[in-house]
Amino acid sequence: MKSIVGILICFFFMGNLVASPIPILYGTEDFFKKEDSLPFQETKKEKKDKIPIIWGGSSLTQEERLVNGFPVKVFILGGGAYIMHKTIKLSAREIEIIGEEALLGNLKGQVIVEDFQNGVTLTATRGIYDKMAGTVSLENQPVLTQKKDGKIVKIKCQSIVRNLEEAKTTLTGKVVVTSDEFQVFGEDALFTEKEDRIDLKGEPFLFSENRFLIGQTLSYFVKQGSIQLDGDATIYQVSYENKKDKERDSVTKERVLTLFSGKTLTHLNQGKETVTSMKGDAYMFRNNAEFKADLLESRKNNKEIKATGNVSYLDKENGYRMEGGVLFYDKEKGYSYLSESPKIVFLNKKDLVERGQLTSVFIERFDERNETVARGDVQVETQTAKATGEFATYFEKKDELVLEGNPTLVRDQTKVSAGKIILFPKSDKALLTDGLKVIPNGEKK
Repeated sequence: MKSIVGILICFFFMGNLVASPIPILYGTEDFFKKEDSLPFQETKKEKKDKIPIIWGGSSLTQEERLVNGFPVKVFILGGGAYIMHKTIKLSAREIEIIGEEALLGNLKGQVIVEDFQNGVTLTATRGIYDKMAGTVSLENQPVLTQKKDGKIVKIKCQSIVRNLEEAKTTLTGKVVVTSDEFQVFGEDALFTEKEDRIDLKGEPFLFSENRFLIGQTLSYFVKQGSIQLDGDATIYQVSYENKKDKERDSVTKERVLTLFSGKTLTHLNQGKETVTSMKGDAYMFRNNAEFKADLLESRKNNKEIKATGNVSYLDKENGYRMEGGVLFYDKEKGYSYLSESPKIVFLNKKDLVERGQLTSVFIERFDERNETVARGDVQVETQTAKATGEFATYFEKKDELVLEGNPTLVRDQTKVSAGKIILFPKSDKALLTDGLKVIPNGEKK
């Protein structure tokens, strides 16, 4: 008898909708006007339904069931079955609709949710549609795919709950976010399309080409392709860099591992340029160097670095440490600029023990020549002497510091001046040339 009723209903809709071969069933336009209305309780009074629902399929079976103690009509749609929630289409191989207003819908087999406005498609093998909550819940390894502004992002997990009204998706259980640039792995995630943002918790980690990132929470901004990593953020990066052999006059590729850590990491895509910054106890480690600062900013794949606040750069290979308030480094030009109370600390190469220091108004370093230039109020301290001048050049390979601009030297309570003073900070030696003069105590030069 039930199947006969189903066939008659099907013929009725086929007759009234000749233009469409698929029968379409409309929910009532009035529903739950009174606040004390009970779920699934049918009434003949007219009520306004804020969310008109269209549903249909190529086959229909109708039956009555008791749901929460109330008799409710149940429609079983098959063959192209679908539900339209405003502009969002939910389809499956079979849909079991509870109530004429489609209060609930059980979606079974080849479930597809299409949000055309936000460019999002969700797929699964099973789902539950809740009209009152405005949600669809998907299980059995569901997948969310967003295609927007030429970018494709795919998210896999164990279960998905999507808020259809707010275009917000909660993803739980072994979440994997994949884009053209990287993959992110985490336990839970929240995808907010209006903010174009995916938030992952539970110490997520990210893979990209030659790069690995990890932290306590991660936010990915899809359209910009930008990342924010909070809580003990760390980057592990492998690069292959040119290494010059001056003796053989040849260039070889060297594999370099860089460790980049801090409290908050931000990676911004600004057109063709990317900016990676680490804020709060920022630290960069390489086999031959270390960088510390309150804020480290890296551009052009670590080819341009700017450090601000308590800056410290240790060059293990050449045996010195640079300190100051602001440091800018251009790797392609091989040029460093240090300002705001800059300092150079001379170190023994073998054990990195301090042998002396230099301060000035600003300091420049030239990688190609292995030279450092200090300008303005230069003051040098070695183990046994102090020297001053206006201009100094330090030749790292020879450990030779040439001090010019009315230079003076004080050693063993004797003060002398010369046209040029040459210091060897690590060996604590000095050479004075061009008009040596002893300055008596208390006399100003």
